Amino acid sequence: MASIINHIQLAYHTLSTAEKQIADYVTSHKEELANIHIRDLANKSNTSIATITRFCKKLGVKSFVDFKILLRDELIRSEASDHLIEEMAHMYKVIINGSNSLLSEAQIIGACQLIEAAERIEIYGIGSSSLSGQELKFRLMRMGFRVDAHSDSHTMLMNASLLSSKDLVIAISNSGHTQDIIDAAALAKENKAKILLLTNHESTPLSKLADYLLLSYSPKAFYNKGFLNAQLSILHILDLISMVLLKEKEREDSRIKTLDALNKLKKLGPS
Repeated sequence: MASIINHIQLAYHTLSTAEKQIADYVTSHKEELANIHIRDLANKSNTSIATITRFCKKLGVKSFVDFKILLRDELIRSEASDHLIEEMAHMYKVIINGSNSLLSEAQIIGACQLIEAAERIEIYGIGSSSLSGQELKFRLMRMGFRVDAHSDSHTMLMNASLLSSKDLVIAISNSGHTQDIIDAAALAKENKAKILLLTNHESTPLSKLADYLLLSYSPKAFYNKGFLNAQLSILHILDLISMVLLKEKEREDSRIKTLDALNKLKKLGPS
């Protein structure tokens, strides 16, 4: 079951501007909220008691007291530590566990079935998401799929204009608001291509275009600690997809053939 922090993440783009201020404060200061009074939260988030009440109800929680109880029950108890490696390991654990709470094995298998059924696969991603796109491209290529990845708005649009109902677009966008990907996905949709979206949020322009959605945990809460790996939870999904696809012997055989070819090339190179 998704935690209250995950509920905030998923509902974020349905919130009003003032409600987003509350969401941002809660996700960045959750350790401080166990005993906070609703009036103090209103002051700290520059909102009002009425807005906090609406915020809680929009998340499906009856009252602010109930909200605090849910938050306390799942509060990340990361005690201050001088050990950098332990702190980073804790962040990774929280992000992976958070993503696991948003996913099911059936959802991963469903996404893999879309990949298997596609005549060709086109991956769209901008910025750091394009790095995940390239990683997915190489993995699928080694398994024998007809696949390419695009990180430029013009090439994405040109590619989308040539797709058909036999093709699959895998869009990667943490926010779900990346305009270049929205434009390309909309064009691909017009041409009847299927859209598989990897994202942190529901109820976004991209999620409305998607035929299939895989949600990942947003590491935004850790950014104020210097955590920069915005793609960790996306890469976790790529690992799950890869594990399912490689259970098929044909895909594993293709992967071994491509690795053998690369190893032979290395041996032929200068010593």
